Amino acid sequence: MGVRTRKHRGGEMNSLEFTVFANKDIRPEELTELFGSVGWGEAAAYSMADVERSLAAYPFIAHARDREGKLVGYISAFCDGSFSAFIGELAVHPSVQRQGIGTALLAKAEAYAGDVPIRINPFAGQEAFFSKRGYRSPARPVTYLFKKRSAA
Repeated sequence: MGVRTRKHRGGEMNSLEFTVFANKDIRPEELTELFGSVGWGEAAAYSMADVERSLAAYPFIAHARDREGKLVGYISAFCDGSFSAFIGELAVHPSVQRQGIGTALLAKAEAYAGDVPIRINPFAGQEAFFSKRGYRSPARPVTYLFKKRSAA
């Protein structure tokens, strides 16, 4: 369990308790709610079958829950064991960001990858989070490309 205590104005102490789990015990509906909270589209726009497929496909998933059991953070990763590891998604609910949840989740994914180099494609504005944790832009420029799949 991770426990974070922060001092707020007026001297009040507020602690956020969260637990990080390295398993796939996540309901698709709660994951889409988390994704929606960080601006990755409306929860209702996600196909539950697609979310289930994604959860099944990633060999590593960790998530964080608050003391009431609410999903407040999620990370997915892939590692080939030799040449590259990749962070798929890292999301922390906006109401609990900057409380150590993202750092704890990233640490779990880094432990999973071991000594294999890890790649991440952060959204604009998220680079500082990763830079503070030792991530750097590669010496050789990399272009990020994607192809949308056609609707069947």
